[in-house]
Amino acid sequence: MNKSTVSQYARALYEATKGQSGKNLEKVIAGFVNLLARRQKLKQVGRIIEEFVSYAKKQEGIQRIEVTSARKLNPSILEAIKQSFGKKVELSEKVTPEILGGVKIRTEDTILDASLKTQLMRLKQSLM
Repeated sequence: MNKSTVSQYARALYEATKGQSGKNLEKVIAGFVNLLARRQKLKQVGRIIEEFVSYAKKQEGIQRIEVTSARKLNPSILEAIKQSFGKKVELSEKVTPEILGGVKIRTEDTILDASLKTQLMRLKQSLM
């Protein structure tokens, strides 16, 4: 039997539940839980759900970005960052004083680093 990954289970659940509602949705989810129980994967249900939510957002065109700054940013700045990435953006903010200033923006596959800490490290390297 092939081993299925958490990601594969999440995608299968997404495809099986897409467009379902009410009793049909309940049956699909009950069947999925039974499948996980038979394959002894119930311990991974938390990770499967996380992956399911991530995959569903991606399918709906929602881009997740994480903004890291040295201090809490003004809501208008966060809104401007969101708008520069498009209409369907889910933004989370993280405060990390170690970056000294500026921001780091992380998307699924890209990191835009405009932090003061990184700029100082680059300056130090260029002077050496």
